[in-house]
Amino acid sequence: MENSIPALFIAAIFMLATVLIGRGGFIGMDNVGQSLRVSEVRNIERRGTELSVTNTAIDPTGANATITLRNDGQTSLQDYARMDVVVQYFDEVGGRHDKWVAYTSGGLSSDMWTTGAFTDDVFEPGIFNPGEQMEIVVRLNPVVGAGTTNKAVIASEQGITLQTLFAGPP
Repeated sequence: MENSIPALFIAAIFMLATVLIGRGGFIGMDNVGQSLRVSEVRNIERRGTELSVTNTAIDPTGANATITLRNDGQTSLQDYARMDVVVQYFDEVGGRHDKWVAYTSGGLSSDMWTTGAFTDDVFEPGIFNPGEQMEIVVRLNPVVGAGTTNKAVIASEQGITLQTLFAGPP
């Protein structure tokens, strides 16, 4: 009898430890499963995202570059603050500038970008849906030099990147 009470106590501790360890394993596996589901959704969105550049232009002052994108994929883009625009350009005296420019939904100021006109935007105005075109307007300081060849790299919120060349003002 004197050995049975401690043995029951030790068995109860082992059973409790086994249940807690098993529960921790199940919770861990559930977290891994949820992460895989989220990853798969992102991969599907990434595979469905296809963008192309249809036009580039710059104003005569060299301060505002306009890049027109077409959404050829199946995924809509709407969180423009999660998009990245990086510009590599030469100024009027030949100095090279590599800049990440921030998004703004308000007034455009130096080294920022915003959305311009949407073409064929009949469904969900302001959201870049498949089949639509959207302008990205980038304001740069110092201004882009005349006759230079420059590059812009655009990354969507899904991680799809595209790059284009644009000429400085004439």
